[in-house]
Amino acid sequence: MWPGSVRLLVCAAGLWTTALLAPGAWALACAPVLVALGFLLLTRRHHLGVGLIVFACLFTIQITALTVSRGPESAEETIGTVVGHSEPGPTGWTRLTLLTPTGFAEVLSPRAADAGTTVSMHTERLDDIRISSDDPEAVRRPNGLWQWRESLRTRLRADSLSAGNDGGDLLPGLVVGDTEPQDARMIDDMRVVSLTHISAVSGSNVTIVSLGAGLVAGACRAGPRLRVSIGVLTCIGYVFVVGFEPSAIRAAGMAIAAAVVFLRGGGISPVAVMCATASLLLAFVPVLATSVGFVLSVVSTAAVMFVVPILLRRLAVHLPLVPSVLVAALVVPFVAQLACTPVLVAIDPRIGLWSVAANALAAPAVLPATVAGFLSLVGQAIATTGLPGPDIVAGGLAWLGSLPAWWIVEVARVCASLPGAALDWPTPPVGTVLAAALLAVAVVGTWMLVRRRLWGLPVIVVCLVLTASVIIAVRARPPGADWLVLVCDVGQGSGAVINLGQGRGLVVDTGKETKPIDTCLDDSGIEEFDLLISHFDADHFAGYAGTTWGRRIERMFVSVNVVASPQTRRVAADTGAEVVPAQRGRRLAVDGAAVDVLWPPPRPQPGHGDEELRNEDSLVVRIEQEGLSTLVPGDVGAEEQHVLAQGMRPIDVLIAPHHGSSDLAAEFFSAAAADLGVVSVGENSYGHPSPKSLRAFGPVPVLRTDHCGSVAIYAEARFSTGKDCPEDRG
Repeated sequence: MWPGSVRLLVCAAGLWTTALLAPGAWALACAPVLVALGFLLLTRRHHLGVGLIVFACLFTIQITALTVSRGPESAEETIGTVVGHSEPGPTGWTRLTLLTPTGFAEVLSPRAADAGTTVSMHTERLDDIRISSDDPEAVRRPNGLWQWRESLRTRLRADSLSAGNDGGDLLPGLVVGDTEPQDARMIDDMRVVSLTHISAVSGSNVTIVSLGAGLVAGACRAGPRLRVSIGVLTCIGYVFVVGFEPSAIRAAGMAIAAAVVFLRGGGISPVAVMCATASLLLAFVPVLATSVGFVLSVVSTAAVMFVVPILLRRLAVHLPLVPSVLVAALVVPFVAQLACTPVLVAIDPRIGLWSVAANALAAPAVLPATVAGFLSLVGQAIATTGLPGPDIVAGGLAWLGSLPAWWIVEVARVCASLPGAALDWPTPPVGTVLAAALLAVAVVGTWMLVRRRLWGLPVIVVCLVLTASVIIAVRARPPGADWLVLVCDVGQGSGAVINLGQGRGLVVDTGKETKPIDTCLDDSGIEEFDLLISHFDADHFAGYAGTTWGRRIERMFVSVNVVASPQTRRVAADTGAEVVPAQRGRRLAVDGAAVDVLWPPPRPQPGHGDEELRNEDSLVVRIEQEGLSTLVPGDVGAEEQHVLAQGMRPIDVLIAPHHGSSDLAAEFFSAAAADLGVVSVGENSYGHPSPKSLRAFGPVPVLRTDHCGSVAIYAEARFSTGKDCPEDRG
């Protein structure tokens, strides 16, 4: 006879096969039975119990995926309660989390809706989520409980911001996931040094709160079951205030797992609890299956659970004089960071030398910041009853919480500014495979050292040498000292820097993201500059905040047709730059170069509303420097190019209009007669650059920033590129 566990798995496999052919509802009805049976077996045969739970969850996911795949592709009405939403991105879209009768649903919406609002939306499927082109229609407004929740979040933000330091901007995100007060630089610094899990609510924050509540209950002589119950209930209430986004649900799941393990006081397998938690999360929130954050949580938790105890035991023997707290503070972030590296480079092909140090330095501040912020929430909750005094205490606690939060921000800022904070790495899938292979070599070497095998040291050295070789091979090359124009690699967008000498420059557009233009300016060495915005499409101006980090902007040139637009006022207010209108026929007062404005002509009535987004209003400038002439045409189309061609003089370098769009006039390229063409472009779905635009340059070298990186141009149209790349020719 087969062992009972084998028989059970064979029967379950038969059930799964049958379910694939059966209606989805009948198949899903079997999953809770298997989950319940698995939990019953956890105490005595936890391996079999975990196996059943994992199987049941995979079974549920499979049936759910099949059911969804057979669902309608066309638009349908989705009705649900908004239980969480992301902050609107640069394009204005918001990711709403809806609780519908069939479970959680993620919907991309053009407008956010208040949490607790029941909305009706016409949605279509978009990959693993849904999208709506219409604003959500409110069916029912938030009830008193949701309004109370919003008041707590609003008061915490107000108390935190009143602290008047960067920690006050971070604290609402760290405690309740409110990231709106965080500016672009803070977000980027946290991302560069792998501290994004602190900038918003993560598993560590929820664990601190739930474990703290359970430990307080234990101090009051509560039993194991009561401690666990209090910890879990506190966790659920805390997540309600945070919001039921997938990231918060993931964090709550990991926190509950930790509470069950640590508060119960033994007698249960941590591995079984972690596996069961991960499987149940996937079963009931299937969207987590495509969440990178979920993968990072599981990988880091598993690494800390399996690897850290072994290392701590070995190091305690070999380093008996070093405090165990200090050893743990160094080992935990190091192991977690290494384990997550293959996943991280798949998201962003860069690695940072200071990520481990940043995590080790920031980790001690997370506990006091989270506790102070949570107690501030409790104080505000008590204050809503009308009692005098708790609101003052809550404000003081928020101020106290901002101090350790300030330390976290400073650690991120300093570490992100150090050399090697963001080193280039090969793009996926090659980069991911390389990272995984090198990590495997490092694990082997470390294991040999732990086992006192001397060969472990050469293995680690080889791993380090190979890692350094990969970084050196793919790193971007800086421009030579005599560069005149630097066309920046800002992705799908435009950004260029004109060298005016003595550390001064002219920045023409900034791209969409903040970090690429900041990196380009770092490479250029420009510290003071004027800013020229060709027009206010996001891919030309939205990254402007990255130009201000440690630099000074004096003036901002914009088209005379948009000088009064909201975008102009916004950028001027954020940068402190003086706004200077420009129009066709004007020469800009820029020392070190002659900058002539070729387009646009002034319109009789300056535009309002969305007029500032018109491509035909793009500033077109011809820049003359010693030994080099460059034309930067913004996004002008065929009609404008045709007009410009009538009076154009030949130039040395032509940057492709509109990223190489096929909306072009061939006579424009012929009149330019450039010796070198450059296309500022990134990954896109528009077909940029089009074959038509590449042919229009004629038989001259054409360099693409998506292939070549940033392009440095010197006198007589000589050039160098950030990385080796092929030259396109017409």
